[in-house]
Amino acid sequence: MSEALLQVESVTKTFRAGGWPRRGAPTVAVDRVGFTMAAGESLGVVGESGSGKSTLAGVICGLVRPDSGRVRIAGRDIAGRDVHAGRRVDPGMWRTVQMVFQDPYTSLNPYMTIEEIVAEPLRLWRRLPRAEARKRAAEILDRVGLGSRVAARRPAGLSGGQRQRASIARALAVSPELMVLDESVSALDVSVQAQILQLLLDLKREENLAYLLISHDISVIRLVCDRVLVMNKGAVVEECTADGLTEDAVQHPYTRRLLAAVPVLSVG
Repeated sequence: MSEALLQVESVTKTFRAGGWPRRGAPTVAVDRVGFTMAAGESLGVVGESGSGKSTLAGVICGLVRPDSGRVRIAGRDIAGRDVHAGRRVDPGMWRTVQMVFQDPYTSLNPYMTIEEIVAEPLRLWRRLPRAEARKRAAEILDRVGLGSRVAARRPAGLSGGQRQRASIARALAVSPELMVLDESVSALDVSVQAQILQLLLDLKREENLAYLLISHDISVIRLVCDRVLVMNKGAVVEECTADGLTEDAVQHPYTRRLLAAVPVLSVG
């Protein structure tokens, strides 16, 4: 049996109370979470705001250091390494996993053109000459539906949907195996959401990409994912297939509450 692409083993992350003195109780953002993902699989993590979804995504991408537990991506152990603390994260990991954030405006360099943003990882990680990186960046922008019409623009000159496409293009530049999507369509209107979701489905089919999709929207999870984890107060309270995410099939009361009044979204 081949090794899992992503292995998360009993990961816990606690945040201390803010202010001075720190008298408040600490917040357990992620509580002994464990799961695996196969190459090419789409796994959804659903829950309300504050359930620990985004903290878990940060741990998996090496942006947040867990208190305990282990994370392995393509055989590389990344748990306990925090880029903000100056600890070294294996550079090879960034060619395996990429993250697309909720707000592309804050994650794209406002002083760079879209072409430069996509070309930068091609030069830094794939060591392409500048001219070749620009050519490849143009191809990637075409692939995500942007093309040459936005290449010379800066992020402020793009719509929300276009900025998110640019974020996806930047992530694709290093040919990752796993893409972590943290509420990546939640700030978009429904019609633009559907377009971005269709793009993600197309890319998954063409590239055999694995997606870890973080969302509070069950309709989005159902469209994209094969399997679902339901989080509440930092813990995984239920795991099921996307097809099994129905009020009749789920077991946990929290999951049933989430399923109430879910809007229906279609693509294609």
